[in-house]
This record gives sequence, C-alpha cells and structure tokens, in this order.
Amino acid sequence: MQLHRAMSYNPRADFVVETVQMISGLLLVLFLWVHMIFVGTVIIGKTTFGSLASFMETWGTGTEVGKVLSPLYLTIIFLILVFGMHVGTVMRRMPRQYREQKIVWQHAKLIHHYDTWSWVFQSITGTAILVLAAIHITVVTGFGISPALSGTRMHYWGFLIFYAVLLLLSEYHASVGLYRIFVKWGYVQHHKMKHVLEVISLLFIIIGIISIVILFTWGAH
Repeated sequence: MQLHRAMSYNPRADFVVETVQMISGLLLVLFLWVHMIFVGTVIIGKTTFGSLASFMETWGTGTEVGKVLSPLYLTIIFLILVFGMHVGTVMRRMPRQYREQKIVWQHAKLIHHYDTWSWVFQSITGTAILVLAAIHITVVTGFGISPALSGTRMHYWGFLIFYAVLLLLSEYHASVGLYRIFVKWGYVQHHKMKHVLEVISLLFIIIGIISIVILFTWGAH
C-alpha cells in the first residue's frame, strides 16, 4: 500500500505518459545502435570513419541555413528533444521525496525480483547517462570527430575511462529499457527476450571496445 501511494500519480495521464516514454525510449535506443554502427566504422578504416565524420560536420554548410541544419546539429536537436521527452516522462513516475525513495528501496530488497531491481538500476544509470551524454555532446560539437581528434582524445586516460563507462551504462540501460517495454506491453516472453537483448548488448559492447582500442592506436601516430 505504501509503495502504491508513493508511486501513484494522476491515472488519467498514465497512458499518455507511458506512450511518450516508450516512443522516446525506442528512439533513443535506435539512435544508440546507429551511433554504435557509425563509431564501428573505425574497424573498416580511417577513410570510412573520416568520411562519415566529415559528412556529419560539413554536409550542407555551404549556405547559412546549411550551417544550422548540418547532420551534426540536427542530431543534437533531435537528442535534446527526445531526451527531454524521455526524462520528463520518467521523472513523473520516479519518487521525488526521501520517504518515497526509501519505500522503493525497501520494496526492492524485500521481494528480490529482477524486474524491480532493473527499474531501480534504470533510474540510477539513466541519471548517469544524462550527465555523461551531455559531456560527450559538448566535446564532439566543440572539438570535432575526425580520426585524428578522436584518436588523440583516447590517449587521455580520463576520456578513455569516460567512454568505456558511457558504453557500458548505455548498453545496459538500453537493454533493460527494451526488456521492460516489451514485457510491459505484453509482446514477448520474459526469459527469451532477456537473452536476445543480452546478446545484442554484448555485440555492441564488443564493437565499442574494439573501436576504442583502434582509436587509441590512431592517437599513437
């Protein structure tokens, strides 16, 4: 009863909030995977990665309008809007007061259920990702994403650890988020979807780690 009171809000808005949260979450996961594929082009070589980086930064910049509507800035606008929608809907369902947070922790420790703990860790990792992603976007827009610049950044241990942590947290958050969406809306079997998403996350983590290593070697030259 206490947990229900702590987590209950206007029931009339629940469907709208859940839908916006689901759509924005799916868009962010899709972006994450596309972004990982983009980063993974370093495995093919400097030319491919450099061409994509150049396209993101300079395509359409021959005009004043193009400077604002380049793929990089459009991506940033997209992320700000979708992040805003996702964070706004998530915050509406999160406990705001210490008493409410204490009830959630007590509930999670009491039942020892995967779905309950996954929600708790979703909240923690989501907050961390929001901060780390903001730093990443600032760095990319401020300093660029060319092979040389990206490789040089990886030679600073702070950046190396930063991107490794961001990679792991993002893939965990995306995997658990998708799992919760599919299970919540009743589309899949729990265990089957959990294993499928774990495999997908592992593949992207491997791609990310290999990409970081390759970028590190580029920065050595």
